[in-house]
Amino acid sequence: MMGQANGRAAGGVPDPREELEPVADVLREAGFYAYTTLDSENRWSVACDTEEGHVDVRVGEDGYELEVWDTSPGLFMDEENERRREAMERLARVSLPAIARGFLEPNQEVWWEEAEHGVGVRLRYQLPFALREDIGRIAKERLAELNEVISLVETRLVE
Repeated sequence: MMGQANGRAAGGVPDPREELEPVADVLREAGFYAYTTLDSENRWSVACDTEEGHVDVRVGEDGYELEVWDTSPGLFMDEENERRREAMERLARVSLPAIARGFLEPNQEVWWEEAEHGVGVRLRYQLPFALREDIGRIAKERLAELNEVISLVETRLVE
């Protein structure tokens, strides 16, 4: 019989959407507004948007892929001289790869967010399926780490 049966797609592969529903429940129980959606690459994901940042969880090959990310807008918006602000932003874009090499871990990514005129940071983690019930706690811890990394990057950019 082809198709889905018992939460499995054709070939006995788990259906990612069904695998993620319990993750969404765990995140809701932890106080997140969590919803299941397709991401920008057409993969099923549980997404949470908080004041501390964004959380995305997907099913990986050997467990869950947890990403926390956010942007910090307007790093140089206090600069009244537009030309000087643009130069500072350009220097920040050029400096970010060196900051990433010197200060960030392999699972940490940084970029300049043009639309918001600030720093963006993403942290990625691989979690075993056995930690599903702990994902809410882990996400909160990683969001705190995310904001520390954003602060570190911004500090390095303005020094």
